[in-house]
Amino acid sequence: MKRKLLWICMIPFIVTGCWDRVEIEERGTILALAIDPATEEDMKKESPVSHPKETVPTSSKKRMIKITAQLAIPGQIPLGPESGGGGAKSSEKVWVVSSVGHTMEDAMQNLQQYIANELFFGHLQIIILNQNIAKAGIDDITEYLRRIPEIRRTVWLAVNENDAAHTMSVSPKLERVPALYLTQTFRQATRMGKMPKCLMGQFWIDRSKEGRDGFLPFITVKDKNNVEVSGIAFFRDDKMQGVLRTYEVAYFNGLTEQNPGGSSAFIPVPDTDGEMIMFQSTQRKSRYKLSFRGGKPHFDVYVTVKGIVKEKSSKIIDLEKPEDIMKIEQNAIEKFRKSFEALIQKTQKKGSDIFGFGDRVRSFAPSYWDSHIDDGDAWREIYKNLSVTVHPKIRITRVGLSPK
Repeated sequence: MKRKLLWICMIPFIVTGCWDRVEIEERGTILALAIDPATEEDMKKESPVSHPKETVPTSSKKRMIKITAQLAIPGQIPLGPESGGGGAKSSEKVWVVSSVGHTMEDAMQNLQQYIANELFFGHLQIIILNQNIAKAGIDDITEYLRRIPEIRRTVWLAVNENDAAHTMSVSPKLERVPALYLTQTFRQATRMGKMPKCLMGQFWIDRSKEGRDGFLPFITVKDKNNVEVSGIAFFRDDKMQGVLRTYEVAYFNGLTEQNPGGSSAFIPVPDTDGEMIMFQSTQRKSRYKLSFRGGKPHFDVYVTVKGIVKEKSSKIIDLEKPEDIMKIEQNAIEKFRKSFEALIQKTQKKGSDIFGFGDRVRSFAPSYWDSHIDDGDAWREIYKNLSVTVHPKIRITRVGLSPK
């Protein structure tokens, strides 16, 4: 009798598994978002959805935003490979629609007016920010995104050089869905060691720390079908301060121990008339040592980069003897040291500590932090004049084969 009563009590919990289901065809599934400043022409298209036009928040009068969403068309995105060499174009698999608003919520309410089904963010892949939006500050945007439980922290958040809305219309040949193509571009760049992994969730974590600033991928749309990962945008608080270009990202990866390696660089060969080899990193390792000089923090950063010779510029370069390879390694040390320190100085000018020096001071010298710094703003001013010496070590582990 007790068992029957137990089963009767459990039945209501078992049969309610689908009480709140929503069919996929009844959802407005957003795959990608682009956020731009609204132009004068865009502002004229604003619909009075959440407020009359003459009543707007004072703080938002100077800044209206334009939201461009890439939505999946139900039934048009195949789950497997296409057969017969046909299939719809990428522009026929997604629907791109825009709206303007004074805030993110206002713009989304206006966007909902164009779409019959309720907007759904559970499959959101990527968010692209116009660099002018990023430079003005994005705390209001990220605050809105954090309040939506459907949005995963593994979404890619990136900055576009010019028109972010244009990225929603990119029509790649290698991927049937534009949003998936963009995310795959970032994943592959990370796997090949070309770019550090910088998802939206990690950016939020870095943004919340007092001794570290965040960074995001920086992209450029070259033409209708090509998107170039041009570097990373670095921030101070919530405002973008500048861009580390692709060759600088390689040195950033070394300082922050991003693996696997994959970036390449020319290294001069000693005792030659300007000959060079192409060195590709395979593994990176870094160690930070904190000390105090004159009562102020000083860092010694030890960076080891292992790699291989991918190419040499001339046949006269001899890589058969170990002593010749050692000369090239020693010659590369000064080049790498200058590049590492120049990169740190570039971020110091903007007070953007994307390396986490402040985190290390706070962890290993908490009494100094509490008595001299106490908050992130004070640390960023100290970071501008922080003493840092980089000690690189280059190791060539393979030179390849030469035909006899």
